Amino acid sequence: MDWSFIFATVITGLAVVFAVLIFLIVLLKIMGVLLTAKPRKKPAVITPRPAPVIAKPAPPVSVKPKADDLQVIAVITAAIHAYGEASGKKLRIVDVKKRENNARSIWGNMGVIESMR
Repeated sequence: MDWSFIFATVITGLAVVFAVLIFLIVLLKIMGVLLTAKPRKKPAVITPRPAPVIAKPAPPVSVKPKADDLQVIAVITAAIHAYGEASGKKLRIVDVKKRENNARSIWGNMGVIESMR
């Protein structure tokens, strides 16, 4: 076995591999420059936009609750008052707003249904 022949073969193989890699890197850089070159345009003239018109907000709409809703509000208020007395705090309800029952999207509802199985 001739060690000098083996050593020369390994060095030649490594040199060829690195030469091909360097050639591919240079080729890809050139292709990237050629394919991403954008044609030069004249600078655009900037025209000022008119100021946006700001509309006044609509006045709040008051909705009269139904008799059943008033009873529910009264029961919840009594429960909050009893809880406040038990904990030694004075609590009060400041505002009551009606919310839509289905605040989630359809996908959100499906996620909740899937997680409850």
